[in-house]
Amino acid sequence: MLSWLFPATCELCGEAAEQGICDSCLSKLPRIPAPVCLHCGAPTAGQQTDPDRCEECAGHTRPFVLARQALRQTEAVMQLIYRFKYHRSLYLTRALAGLLNELWEQTPRLCEHADWVLVPVPVTHGKLYTRGYNQAGELARCLGKMRRLRVMELLERRETGIISQTRLSARARRLNAMRAYAARRPVWWQRARRYPARIVLVDDVFTTGSTARACAAQLRKLPGVQEVVSLSLVRIGA
Repeated sequence: MLSWLFPATCELCGEAAEQGICDSCLSKLPRIPAPVCLHCGAPTAGQQTDPDRCEECAGHTRPFVLARQALRQTEAVMQLIYRFKYHRSLYLTRALAGLLNELWEQTPRLCEHADWVLVPVPVTHGKLYTRGYNQAGELARCLGKMRRLRVMELLERRETGIISQTRLSARARRLNAMRAYAARRPVWWQRARRYPARIVLVDDVFTTGSTARACAAQLRKLPGVQEVVSLSLVRIGA
């Protein structure tokens, strides 16, 4: 009865849509075009054999094996992310996680193994209290159900005095991210001593890669972790 009185509509075009985005609009969202950097996923002018050729990666450490992003930054894409992240539009979760699942299927490295563990990028306790949820956590749990993978909260976000990295310079982002994230070892997990060898770090946006690098570096400190892959919805600036 409620569905009949208040039918679900597409966030972008207003047509009927069960998942918040209709199939037509979902197919029109701009994917990251190939070819991309073998390491960070940035669009490149031609096929690449050495990650050092990518300007985005030059001079950076590589705590993650590779990073991939599903969508380019456009007004429509950012509208979806804004509503999902700040306006409790959790009905978009399945459609957005589906984009990550699509990206997964297009990434040979991820398809080679079935023992990946999903780890969402955490938010501060203040943001979690105010917002009521962690958007990366929602994406990770939905993607985990799609691919039948475990989700583990293995990171924590420390308070650094900086509310958001959005307006920080690239250098300031790196410094803040290094202070902000730390590996978290649950008591039950320490007892089991079953650390995952392969981890997929899940987030909503990828800007300079500072957050992904900081989180991956912390995860690599956990015993047994062999490789970390970063998977994000949107690449800012692409």
